[in-house]
Amino acid sequence: MKTFKLISIEILEKSGDELLNRQIDISAGLIIDREIDHDRWLIECMIPRSYIDFFRSKKDEERELVVQVRISKAENPKATIVAKINSINDIEDEINVILIGNLVNREREQVEQMLQELIEAGYQGASLLKKFKEKNQESFF
Repeated sequence: MKTFKLISIEILEKSGDELLNRQIDISAGLIIDREIDHDRWLIECMIPRSYIDFFRSKKDEERELVVQVRISKAENPKATIVAKINSINDIEDEINVILIGNLVNREREQVEQMLQELIEAGYQGASLLKKFKEKNQESFF
């Protein structure tokens, strides 16, 4: 297992047609690469008690949350994890929230989006492959 310091955590929520980032205040946190299952992560954070209703409602729904975390340093890019709430624990004046989820592969997501756009533009077969290679080459420069 590899353990990292959790610098920030945001939960992405859909409100109508908009996607909102809910920044969660944390006093301490860590994120663990469990290495048992590929891309399976455990997030543990200490947060103000004021978030308890928000997290309890999400746990009661037993739905997945889209979480963006930043680890180690504030300058590091955010990683996206699709997670479920494992537990919520009262600890003195705060709550401890534990999430378990899978890392979203942004590179794969971008490739799939590029392919989808090319297909919608009418490319198929050999012309799709040729255009995809051209676009993919452009994205590296």
